[in-house]
Amino acid sequence: MSSPLFMRDVTLKLSLVTGGTYVEYQCDVSTAEIVPSPGDVVEYSTLCPEGSYSSRGKTSYALHLVAAQRWDDADGLAAFLWDNDGELANFQYQAHGDGVTPTADLPGMAGEVTLVAGNYGGAVDSWAELDVELACSSKPTKIVAAFPATAAASRSAA
Repeated sequence: MSSPLFMRDVTLKLSLVTGGTYVEYQCDVSTAEIVPSPGDVVEYSTLCPEGSYSSRGKTSYALHLVAAQRWDDADGLAAFLWDNDGELANFQYQAHGDGVTPTADLPGMAGEVTLVAGNYGGAVDSWAELDVELACSSKPTKIVAAFPATAAASRSAA
């Protein structure tokens, strides 16, 4: 029996879809999770005795990140999100540990997200954080072997 996932260290890489290279951001991040949201239930009422039809919409996915705001470094997540707000990016995420190669028992996730600028500033006497949900273009791909080496290869695997 394998152990449940315990969040200690991860690998989180982002790369712009257009000509980007992967950069690791796990040292900025305190929370990284892929969040599924069920689609809305759509109902249609009729005039017959049986009443109505209903169907649930498609599940959507987002990469939720909480991170320290690091603006003074070209590799800071806050600066990357701010400078690329609205752009598409690929991600590779391994929650089972930094440097762990994905397997069937220790899968990683990869996908494409739309970048959103994070918060700027914060409360007195505290570390300034950003908290963003980056909408996924489609359901992230569960990776059970080594991540593709390039952003283009990751995109085609999804």
